[in-house]
Order: sequence, then C-alpha cells, then structure tokens
Amino acid sequence: MTSVIGDQPSSDASNSAYPSDDRFLWGFPLFALCTEIFLAGLTYLERFGDGPVLSAFLLLIPVALVMLVIAVFGIVALVRAKFRCAAALLLTPLIIALPFLFPAILQYEHVAFDLMRFHFTKGRYTEVIDKLSPAERASKVVFFKWGATGFLDAASYYSLVYDESGEIALPDEERSQAWKDRVYPEHRLVDEYCVTSADHLSGYFYSLVQHCSGDRITTHWTVKGGRFVAPR
Repeated sequence: MTSVIGDQPSSDASNSAYPSDDRFLWGFPLFALCTEIFLAGLTYLERFGDGPVLSAFLLLIPVALVMLVIAVFGIVALVRAKFRCAAALLLTPLIIALPFLFPAILQYEHVAFDLMRFHFTKGRYTEVIDKLSPAERASKVVFFKWGATGFLDAASYYSLVYDESGEIALPDEERSQAWKDRVYPEHRLVDEYCVTSADHLSGYFYSLVQHCSGDRITTHWTVKGGRFVAPR
C-alpha cells in the first residue's frame, strides 16, 4: 500500500511534464509562421524600393540553415518513434517552404498586405475620388500607381483601381466594349507578354497586378532611376 501511494506522485509529475514539453515544441511551428509572415512583408515592401527584398534574401539564408537543422532533429525524432516531437519539428521547415512550393500562398499574403495598406491610406484616394462628380465617378476608371518590382527579364506592376462598374475584376472577354474603349487606350491590361489579375479590396477599389516578361518589358516599358516605369 505504501509503495503504491508513494509511486503515484512521481507518475503524476512525469505525466504533467509532457504538456509543457508539447507546448514548447509547438512553439517551433509558431516561430516559423511568424518568420514566414515577416519575410512575406519584406518582399511586399520591394514595391517601394530594392532594400527590403535584399534584406529578405539575406535573412532567408540563416533561416534556411536553421530550418535544415530543425528538419534533421525532426527526422531523428521520427526514427526514435517520438511522433509528437517529430510532427512539431518537421512542420516547422514545411511552413517556411510552402510559399516556394505553392506560390499562390505568397499571392494571398500580398493581398492581405494590400488590404492593410489600403486601410491605412484610404483617405488620400477617397479624397481624389470625392473631387469627381457622380457622373465622372460612374464613367471613369481611376488608376493609382502602387509600385513595381523587377528582376532580369521579368517585372510586376501594381495599381490601385477605382471602378464603379467592377469590370476591372472580370476576364477580358466578359468586359463591355464601352469599358474597353475608356480604359485600354491609356492602360494596356491585355498583352501577350503579361498576366493581369485584380482583387477586390473595399467598395469600388481593387488592387491590380501585371506580371510581365520578355519583350513586354524591353519594348513597352522604360527604366528611370533604376525603376520600371509604365507607359501612359
């Protein structure tokens, strides 16, 4: 009787240690998620200059090395049948790798940053729109430059668009001819060298991105001050 009662606290103490260990282990994936969001934020800031993307690249090297070490420990834990530990450790580098394996994830992250950016700067754009008459707002599609990025023979151009018709978010074949006549003479949204997409932000505002490559850059776009400049 004495030995059974005496052993019980030690057993409870050993069992109570596992939850705290688990909480510590699952901190690794949480750290990876925060790191991924931070790196995505740096790549988003590339639209304002080249410094952030360089910082993201430099940070990615030590992060990759740390993730490699964590992956090795995860494999060791898996071999030793410590499955909870292995799951937490192996999930950590996977979170960092996912945007590289599935680029659409990074696109969704950038849309989230677009929403935050628009939320904090909405006033400057609504001020411009409010100066237009109701008839002008209904008939015009207003473009605001939102930055550009480029590397070698590829470049991306970003715009904030005010469009009460909402046709900016439609495929080209679904847009009305009247809308095309208003927009296409000044803004080349359809091009064999570019892929254009738009996401709804709020009200009649949309974020627009054009990913271009090859001759679209060398023949239709100019470079000023080291940055790509879109034609009017």
